Amino acid sequence: MSTNSTNFRLPQWLRVSSLLASLAVMAAPAFAQHEIDSDAERSPIVISGNENAFGYSQMAQMAIMQKLQGANRYPRQEAVDLQNAIAAREDVPANYVLQSPGSGPILVMTALAFAEPGKNVVTVEPGYTQLTNAFQEHGGEVKKVPLNDDLQYDLDAIKDAMDENTAVVYICNPNNPTGTIVDPVKLTQFIMSAPKDVLIFVDEAYLELAPGGLEKNSMVKLVKQRKNLIIARTFSKVFGMAGLRIGYGISQPETLEKLKAYYMGGPSILSTVAATAALQDQDFFDFSVESYHNVRSMVKDRLDELGLEYAEPNGSFIFIHTGVPIDELQARMAEEQIQIGRPFPPMLDWARVSIGTEEEMQVFLETFEKVMKEYGKIAA
Repeated sequence: MSTNSTNFRLPQWLRVSSLLASLAVMAAPAFAQHEIDSDAERSPIVISGNENAFGYSQMAQMAIMQKLQGANRYPRQEAVDLQNAIAAREDVPANYVLQSPGSGPILVMTALAFAEPGKNVVTVEPGYTQLTNAFQEHGGEVKKVPLNDDLQYDLDAIKDAMDENTAVVYICNPNNPTGTIVDPVKLTQFIMSAPKDVLIFVDEAYLELAPGGLEKNSMVKLVKQRKNLIIARTFSKVFGMAGLRIGYGISQPETLEKLKAYYMGGPSILSTVAATAALQDQDFFDFSVESYHNVRSMVKDRLDELGLEYAEPNGSFIFIHTGVPIDELQARMAEEQIQIGRPFPPMLDWARVSIGTEEEMQVFLETFEKVMKEYGKIAA
């Protein structure tokens, strides 16, 4: 499983200018890139929330600057421009797109639209729970299917769990927290054979970071054929815009109308223009994907050397079997100024670790090795 990682630096075009620094009052610095001296006091390394440590598009930052004076207005033409840009990216009609402040509202609106007493949603455990929690809170039942031995979705088991009361099947691809991906051929077959009265929700928040990206793995190509399919995407991951809160759902208009009954509003005007600009910035997109692949490979190589088990990562994080209760490990790593991911039942001795910069992950790996030796999980 060894892959040689290459050293790289943030390109000059990606560094924040002094002018952009003046926007610190509006948002956190766009780039938290800094030299890490293990012998000196340092800021905490935050690798718990799957945020993009490589920053975000300078074109998006410039779009925000240019629109600051117009931030007293709601997005009008700006929202139309983004709608058209997303539609072009996804190769769907513009009315197949529903913008939202992050992809989370798409998940919650879906739950509200389809949950009712006696109905169920089928998903996996461990998995991402925003949609399923909302579904349960609004009267529905959640049916959880275990992952297979490779920590991947077992589509046959999901099919077996479905019944006449199943309203939604939720598939997070790549799965959060495991990072494993569903074979696109098998997923296509599953979607095309699913009952037409069951909504298939595919959450592709991290899919740009998987080998082959959207072109190989996305199910968006099926949306025109299947009214019972919703795809969710976000600008929080590969685009690095988590703090700007912007995402979208893709489905046929009739299906989106059901969600719109619970619509609470779209992204801000600044988020909207930033997202439109980010879609035009292929250089940053490529840099982000390459950075994740390189650092992910570096982390995998070191874990292989240490003999530690992990799920094959395809997103912006890696799921590691530590053998230590996650609450205990979180606290111990926090003592070392490193924040790692939350518990994901029932796999409570696994740790989800977000991919940070190369420097951050080197510090993490050194510290993690020390802590694992303390617990006797690797040879001292």
